[in-house]
Amino acid sequence: MSPTTIAAEILLDVRADLGEGPIWHPERRLLSWVDLYEGVVNWLALDGTAGASVGVGRRVGSAVPTSDGALMLATDEGFLRLEDDGTTALIAAVEADKNSFLNDGKCDALGRLWAGTIGVGEDGLATAAGGALYRLDVDGSVTCVLPATTLSNGMDWSLDGDTFFYVDSGTGTVDAFDFNLTDGALRRRRAIIEIPAEQGFADGICLDVDGCIWAAVWGASEVRRYTPAGVLDRRVPLPVSQPTSVIFAGENLDVLVITSASHLLSETQRAEQPHAGSLFCCRPGVSGARTNAYGAPAAAGAE
Repeated sequence: MSPTTIAAEILLDVRADLGEGPIWHPERRLLSWVDLYEGVVNWLALDGTAGASVGVGRRVGSAVPTSDGALMLATDEGFLRLEDDGTTALIAAVEADKNSFLNDGKCDALGRLWAGTIGVGEDGLATAAGGALYRLDVDGSVTCVLPATTLSNGMDWSLDGDTFFYVDSGTGTVDAFDFNLTDGALRRRRAIIEIPAEQGFADGICLDVDGCIWAAVWGASEVRRYTPAGVLDRRVPLPVSQPTSVIFAGENLDVLVITSASHLLSETQRAEQPHAGSLFCCRPGVSGARTNAYGAPAAAGAE
């Protein structure tokens, strides 16, 4: 049976360089997203009204809510707390001796933030096995959970919390791990989705209430939904070649929001893709799960 095709529309017509990390904040009724290399955190309403933008002054791969109303950022310095007034405080440095940056990040059910680094070589490209997946605990301590990753991207948990899904785009797969919530350990890694290199690679992911995985497939001009068995059953075609991430938003978490990038496109490609870097949305007929907040206390100082 052929996958069902779902139409998307433009939510925000913007030329982001590398739009990433969409997160829905129900208490604010707003979506946050980041422009990674520009170092900007943005706010957006689901009617397409753009809110405030905050320049962080460094690469920022993701921004998640904290339990007390701020944002926790994954950056090229480490984990930073961002207040509403724009001040930041370093919570934990990560790979301070390397040319790398933290990319996609999400929190587990205990409020710990998970995010992986991408090591950058002299050519500006990701270094094979040059990154790692880290966990920021609520006390501010950092643990390397998975070493030797290449292009750390999307992640999410099953509804029962027993399985962790993770994308290292360098592998061409979406992998599953047995997950222990108590100690945060990952075990029994296995590939559940394989994407041929000529089709692009999985970037950001999220799960819906049916346990299916929605994946932004960079290079494929679409978002795909895979069943828990790894079967492709729905597609969301897009007028851009580089979708980057997905999240369910809205009061009923039934609006799928998609970020994209114009990063490294040639002038010809930019002319062919005038909406590259925009945000898109659709109503796929299924809902997602609420995003967990990071549970750390406020930092002692701000800069």
